Amino acid sequence: MKRSDRDDLRAIDNVRYVLYSFLHEDDGPGKSRPVRIQEELRMAFRLSLVLALLGLPVLLASPRPAGAEPVEIYYAPVENLEHVDVELLRSARAKIDMAAYSLTDWPVVDALVDAHRRGVAVRIVLDPSQQQAVDRMREITGDIRMKAPGPYMHLKSYSVDGRILRSGSANLSASGLKQQDNDVIILHEASAARAFEDRFERIWAVAKPLPAPGNLLARSGRATDAKAGAAAPRCAIKGNVNRNGERIYHVPGDRTYDRVQMDKGRDKRWFCSEEQAVAAGWRKAGTW
Repeated sequence: MKRSDRDDLRAIDNVRYVLYSFLHEDDGPGKSRPVRIQEELRMAFRLSLVLALLGLPVLLASPRPAGAEPVEIYYAPVENLEHVDVELLRSARAKIDMAAYSLTDWPVVDALVDAHRRGVAVRIVLDPSQQQAVDRMREITGDIRMKAPGPYMHLKSYSVDGRILRSGSANLSASGLKQQDNDVIILHEASAARAFEDRFERIWAVAKPLPAPGNLLARSGRATDAKAGAAAPRCAIKGNVNRNGERIYHVPGDRTYDRVQMDKGRDKRWFCSEEQAVAAGWRKAGTW
């Protein structure tokens, strides 16, 4: 027998001894290892011996599709996270549940609307304190809810088909996905997706539905319905765009309300309720 063959057999004997000791070892009085585990380990050991003697590699079975990584991590701005999200949303076949602190990136929004058109069940919960691209999602308004005012709903997560979870620090905005230092983490684990969906169901249950699409915006507080001849209700909430391009609404009683001139400047709107303002993507002025 060649020396290399003797070394191989000696190594196999050593492995056999270690595994044999493990299989027959007790964890303590009355705590023998489960018989099922021992049987599975014995079977795996025998198979590995056969493969080793035949010179074949020992492979571990995996339930994941070939080429699929259990965890994917991407970083902006060195990577365009918008492409990652759009591709993932396009892969959905059954459902998407999303909880988003900020949802303003148009390609992501368009991917959600497109998923709805393909027959995918889409549900979205948004935070009321942030600008949201609800106007661009009018087609799926019935599948969008707004968290009640209070502590932030700061999640940037969604599940796809109950088997993939997307999370990370990146908001679903152009700056969050392409300009800021952020990450996106994708877990190809059904258990992770289920854990998120359990939490999502609780958030969804107490969130408020958006107004019907025809009532999202009130462009004038003194408009009349010419056809019906009936006066429209007065809408007293002022929507203003500041010098930084931020869309902010002012309610009667805040310190700057009277200073906002609605007859000057572009992109100003009247709203009949705070829900309408939030649904249109405006945030409340912090001037109380």
